[in-house]
Amino acid sequence: MKTRRTSLLLCGVALMALGLYGAHLISRGFSTAAEPSYLEKAVARAARNLSIPRNARLEANPWSPTPEILKEARESFLDRCATCHGTDGSGQTRVGRSLYPKVPDLRLPRTQNLTDGEIRYIIRNGVRLTGMPGWANQHDEQGDDSWKQVLFIRSLRQLTSVEREQQVAAANSAHYVGSPSCRKCHAQIYERWRKTPMANVVRDPREFPDAIIPNLSTNSVSRFTRDEVALVYGSVWKQRYFTKRGDDYFPEPAQWDVTNRVWRPYFVANGTDWWATLYPPDNMQRPTGPTCDGCHSVDYNIHTKQVAEWNVGCERCHGPGSEHVQHPTRGNILNAARMEYVQASDTCIQCHSQGRPLTNPIEGRYYDWPVGYQVGSNLRDFWQLEEHTLGETTFTHYPDGTAHKNRMQGNDFVQSVMYRRGVTCFSCHDVHGTEHNAQLRKPADQLCLDCHGPLSMNGPRTGTLEEHTHHKKGSAGSSCIACHMPKIATTIADVKVRSHTFAFITPAMTDKYKIPNPCTSCHTDKTTAWATEILRHWPERSPWRAE
Repeated sequence: MKTRRTSLLLCGVALMALGLYGAHLISRGFSTAAEPSYLEKAVARAARNLSIPRNARLEANPWSPTPEILKEARESFLDRCATCHGTDGSGQTRVGRSLYPKVPDLRLPRTQNLTDGEIRYIIRNGVRLTGMPGWANQHDEQGDDSWKQVLFIRSLRQLTSVEREQQVAAANSAHYVGSPSCRKCHAQIYERWRKTPMANVVRDPREFPDAIIPNLSTNSVSRFTRDEVALVYGSVWKQRYFTKRGDDYFPEPAQWDVTNRVWRPYFVANGTDWWATLYPPDNMQRPTGPTCDGCHSVDYNIHTKQVAEWNVGCERCHGPGSEHVQHPTRGNILNAARMEYVQASDTCIQCHSQGRPLTNPIEGRYYDWPVGYQVGSNLRDFWQLEEHTLGETTFTHYPDGTAHKNRMQGNDFVQSVMYRRGVTCFSCHDVHGTEHNAQLRKPADQLCLDCHGPLSMNGPRTGTLEEHTHHKKGSAGSSCIACHMPKIATTIADVKVRSHTFAFITPAMTDKYKIPNPCTSCHTDKTTAWATEILRHWPERSPWRAE
């Protein structure tokens, strides 16, 4: 009898608790913007896990996480999953945060502690009463890429506390060992990287006889001989030639314009870089150590003037690798893909930006690169981006703050909406090397459509791309980068590189601020007035945005 009373009492308490909880839910409404309670999360997670059959839970992944498999899986993840889960798996997207329950952070233990079979089952079958769809092809059990997706999700795992301790210890004790040391374990990545401009920006013509592009005898600007060239800088847009005197390198006063195939003078004049007035007006008194070498090498030492390695080697972005080479773990090497977006992009912005060190001069010399910065630290503690006053046209900036010259991709990018949304440089580029222009992960317009597309929340908000561009599909005017990344930043003479603010520059801005716009840059026979009038009649555009 007593047991029966106790059971009834417990049932009554439980029912009362459920009633109060139900009343609380009703009183606060059923908005998907609300954060689920701990109880809801626990029950939903338990129900999901219990619904996975035991045989599926214990299945082993038939694939191994090779670079090529992970690359393929990443592309699939970006196509199908990133809208909700984000490019980094964090779930911090507009869609992900608006669902109820919220999409999980795939980097955290609650996902990472699931077995490969459990994660694969969820990918294939989805989760009922949530926004998670099932991606299974019911007629092709093994033909889908879900196992590969599991490997990519595993690669998103955050560092454990032990691995973070290892990282700190490695940063204090590791030393540089050179990119060839990475080849043994990362052969595929190494072979791609060594063909990139980053791996070949600096070359010794004695080691690489084909390093010098032009015939030096055609140089009528300022003659020098092959024997005087200690290092060759560049091969894509321009090529410069450095001679060695003592333990310093100095630039010859002539450079090769690769695009136009002509010789041009090389001298940094006053007003064309902040440091020009701080050095004598003579190339042979302007050493490249303070002005160039810190970005074109690994670990340039300002005291010994020696480098661990010329070119942008593996350790330029991953930190000193001796500990990792000896016993490879995730915790004793740096990886920008596991950093927050600011630090991650800092890895690239350290050299792809115009600015100056916070401390200058350093031991009597003025440096044009962030002395002391190491990957994983905060670039802002070492480097100040070049300042700009709105409305002024300078050598570095147009009046609106867009880059006027090359090596300012970082200055542009930090102004963009994409940067503020957590997109990183390597969301688009793969510095390990690709077959596409500028080491893009895929052709530019395809890359844009990973995140943008007809009726996408990220825009454009039209039914088709043709409605957005008002140009035929496949034409120059239908290209995303033609309008949102125009070639307006000067690298040498009339050779331009693309803007990275991703903003559309209107013809009216050309009239007001003399900034080149993509409309009349393409329609060279037309006026800005003509282009402005055309834009006024595009019905899906706000007329105020054409001003």
